[in-house]
Amino acid sequence: MNENWFCEQISNLNIQENRLTALSEIRMRLYEISETSDAQLETQITDRLLNAPEFIECLNCKTEAKEQCELAADILAICMSHMSLGQSTLPTILELTLTHPRSSIKSVVFNTILKQLERQRNNNKNVQISSELLFHILNGLMEDDSKVGVPAIGILTIVLEQNINDEGVKRKLLDMLTSNEIVKCRVYELAVNLAKQSPTMLHQVEFLLDRALSELDNDDVLFQVNILEILVALAEQNHGLLYLENRQVFEIISRRVENVDRNPIDQLLIPGIMKFFGKTASVQPQKVIVDYPHMIQCLFESILSGNMSILPAAFDTFANLTQTSKGKQLLDQNYPALIKETFEAMGSYLRNLSTDLKNRAFNTLEMVFSTETSNQTDTEGLLQKWFNYLAGEGSMQFLMDYCRNPFPDIKVACLSFIKSLCLHKWGLIALKNTAGFVEFLLDRKIEFDKDAKYKKFELISLLADTDVFDMQINLQLRTYVNEGPYFVQSILDIATEGN
Repeated sequence: MNENWFCEQISNLNIQENRLTALSEIRMRLYEISETSDAQLETQITDRLLNAPEFIECLNCKTEAKEQCELAADILAICMSHMSLGQSTLPTILELTLTHPRSSIKSVVFNTILKQLERQRNNNKNVQISSELLFHILNGLMEDDSKVGVPAIGILTIVLEQNINDEGVKRKLLDMLTSNEIVKCRVYELAVNLAKQSPTMLHQVEFLLDRALSELDNDDVLFQVNILEILVALAEQNHGLLYLENRQVFEIISRRVENVDRNPIDQLLIPGIMKFFGKTASVQPQKVIVDYPHMIQCLFESILSGNMSILPAAFDTFANLTQTSKGKQLLDQNYPALIKETFEAMGSYLRNLSTDLKNRAFNTLEMVFSTETSNQTDTEGLLQKWFNYLAGEGSMQFLMDYCRNPFPDIKVACLSFIKSLCLHKWGLIALKNTAGFVEFLLDRKIEFDKDAKYKKFELISLLADTDVFDMQINLQLRTYVNEGPYFVQSILDIATEGN
């Protein structure tokens, strides 16, 4: 097979009834060439195909010709993957594809460029693109289809570090802020991605970040929530947190919560604000828990209110606040009574909530009791106390009942939580002292769901590596682990045991 064969197939694209067959053949042969690693042939064929008017016509097919569109897009993706961003013929090809009316075609090109740039960056190569290509990518931020807009953000995050001070680029980005909210959010997300890289980069994109902060006074509550979500990533960096503090963002947002009674529509902002503070607290616990008590009070009120619409956000925020040992200690020191009420409420919720929210509650508890091993001794007694708040001294028996639940998703969520408890010595002892729990875990005949079997296997593997059980139980645990998660005892073995 050589270049002549492809030329023949390209000619066949002129004949409508032969087009699908020719495209299928071309795609199949391109895959074959990729496997042979013939770089010279790949380059020749790629250039010939992407510059052929016959193939360009296939790319411009009508949307009802679905199969032809998909084949042409696949071929384009294969060809683009073999091209270099420095290739001399690339500008012409990009001009045709990046201005294509169909977003699916542009998506192929944008994703291919993103992969190439990521590969170059990972190999510590100098990442650059032409000025013309850069402005095509900037235009991608304004596409309605997220399959174009999202990779455009990724590409610009990589390349704009060297071009952000270009006046044409700045003007283009500012012009986009007069567009719709989707485009604005993409520009703000790009700005945050760049600002995260270093204090210097943050300074260079302040003209965009300041505009993002001004949007927090927007009348559109949903838009404000989206802005907060974008800013979270900035708050996770020390230099980003300093910028937000200097702009008094935390004070402004906190006051919105304090004055929510005066403006009831701000109630809709509460989940987004909690998420913002919670994610910040996962890396900066002292800042949030000590400096913004009103926000912490709001979180506890949200959990204890039982309001189903706000519980998911409240659960997630509580999990974020307790991600670090410091966060756990600060909450226990400053809010002991509310912590107790919260875990008692969680125990009640596990009995009464819908299945989805029960799973969410179990996931939250799993995150709370999974702790940093380096500081584990600092929180052992604290976590044991919190666990006992759930259902008293019989909390492990309480959980065992959920392990017998007929719904596999609840069972898996509960087993995951128990596994986090068994990272602690007191959790292992509580499980050991719960009558019938180890026997229940070792009984393979009562488990039918694949995910539950594997989660139980993970828990038993953890138990088998501890020293809290006697020799006989430890042998049974190790045998279970050696047999694997999906072992089925043979009929002959069962009969022999019966005898």
